[in-house]
Amino acid sequence: MTRWLGAARTGLWLVWAACFLAAAAHEAQALQATSADGRWRVVAEGTTIVIEDSTGAVRPRSLRAAALDGSGASEVAAVHDAAPRRSFVIAFRTLHELWELSYDPRAEPIYDGFVHDYRMGEGIAIPGFLNPRRTKLEAPLQGLAFDRSHAFVLGRAGKGADGRAQLHLVQLDIRRTIARFGVAGEPDLPAARALDAGGRSVIRVPDRAGGPATVIDVRTARIVPAAD
Repeated sequence: MTRWLGAARTGLWLVWAACFLAAAAHEAQALQATSADGRWRVVAEGTTIVIEDSTGAVRPRSLRAAALDGSGASEVAAVHDAAPRRSFVIAFRTLHELWELSYDPRAEPIYDGFVHDYRMGEGIAIPGFLNPRRTKLEAPLQGLAFDRSHAFVLGRAGKGADGRAQLHLVQLDIRRTIARFGVAGEPDLPAARALDAGGRSVIRVPDRAGGPATVIDVRTARIVPAAD
């Protein structure tokens, strides 16, 4: 009996260790991304983001994950390659921002802060290439999902007062949250799919709890019926 209990404990420990290692590997994978062309790589460690160029033409550079004024330093939650936009999108654990780092040398300048009219060249700009284009958020977003263009980003912002999961839809071109949804169940954003359904561009998010999927039309910023 004692030998059986010992074997059972060993088996449980091995299962726990395997789950822990798998979770750690998944987290490490989420904290780095490589561009579709293989040239650029972003690796996050703690509050530091390192950008590497595989050709060696551009020296590696690092960014501190913090607000524009240097406050609110945060660990990185995830790094994604947004291949259609030639950029990386970065989410944070506590910083109320999304970052987009363009690896397009022709990226437009970035205007942060108060700008009267950027089209007339007013305000102070920084180069758009490999610098953070910040989108301010109401809350940090976790588990990002994208439409096919990667201009629309869906993320989870915790739970509302009613206990429902809160999903926020962000438009990267205008750098704003354009819609908020309270949904039942446990939306599985890592398993979400970008689809074209009946002329609509949608993000379909399955429910870990087994309920119906949530389908969001990104152009109208509305939940639409799920097609079977």
